[in-house]
Amino acid sequence: MSRSTEQFRAAEAAVQKTVRGFRRRLENIFDECAGEWPGVAPSYILEVALVELCDEMILLADDPRLVERAGPATLKLSNALADFRDSGWFER
Repeated sequence: MSRSTEQFRAAEAAVQKTVRGFRRRLENIFDECAGEWPGVAPSYILEVALVELCDEMILLADDPRLVERAGPATLKLSNALADFRDSGWFER
């Protein structure tokens, strides 16, 4: 295995670890809905989280340090996130 391949695998593993940790934290919030906030549906928390993630990922994709290196797939994903974020709740 080349050094480059190892670096990509390490980077992917770091991203996956971060995403899994974030998911666990969201699951803890879902549990709080049942106890601390019984009137808040977990689906509401999930939708708010998805919209917030869209905002943050769009900001990251538009970061000047990255925008010049972004390929067509990154632009397509960023546009899809923006479309979701900008849609009304009734369109989702």
